[in-house]
Amino acid sequence: MFKSQQIGTPVESKQSERIKLIQQALQDQKAIHLREMAALLDVSEMTLRRDVTRHPQTFHLLGGHITLAYDPSDAPDYKVTEQGSRHVEEKRRIGKLAAAFIKNGDTVFFDCGTTVPYVIDFIADELEFTAVCNSLNVLLKLQQKPNCTIVLCGGTFHRKNQVFDHADESSILDSVRLTWAFISAAGVSENFGVTCFNFNEVGVKQKVLRQAQHSLLLADHSKFDAVRTAHFATLEQFSVVISDKKIPKHYRELILKNGAQCVV
Repeated sequence: MFKSQQIGTPVESKQSERIKLIQQALQDQKAIHLREMAALLDVSEMTLRRDVTRHPQTFHLLGGHITLAYDPSDAPDYKVTEQGSRHVEEKRRIGKLAAAFIKNGDTVFFDCGTTVPYVIDFIADELEFTAVCNSLNVLLKLQQKPNCTIVLCGGTFHRKNQVFDHADESSILDSVRLTWAFISAAGVSENFGVTCFNFNEVGVKQKVLRQAQHSLLLADHSKFDAVRTAHFATLEQFSVVISDKKIPKHYRELILKNGAQCVV
């Protein structure tokens, strides 16, 4: 694999990487606008249009949207619930910002949910890191990274949120020292803290928050001022919060007041 990359020119290598990222994006939705994908890849729409038209067996360009040339139902399905189709553009941008924090040799916990897989999409294939996870949709993404060592917290599989839950799970996490914990949330409230939908997620989230050197919260703007069933943390427990530009100003100020980074 590495020899073939060395043979190609830098231009060809960059184009190949763009094609791969487009394919990964289309695993999560049936179409993506050319303008949105060009912005994510930091190239012009014309450059991306040329990339797509050079691969007619892989992509179609329909009304300014990129789609897969084959039946999208043949692609792996990484959606956890109907939440997977909401605020996709914001989640993808959050993923790109979050991936930049991961460095060679890091050990990272990737939480369950629909935002976290977008982080993995933007991790460079050559990066060597250890990933700890407890959900199926995240595991399926991580196995695409050739230099990633994966530690799966196994146990009973819960179909609703695709999480593995086991009474002995804590013993696995006890033996791991995390550089980063990438945590997702369904609700973030100043008064009621950080919450999720399912109680079977709480124990692991709280454990990794205690174990990690740095805790990073991933939450698009729709999660703020929302309160869900299961409480697992306070906003003050996170050293970095990554959201989008629509995050309420009040929360941006609150995060900074807590001494954390607010990245949008």
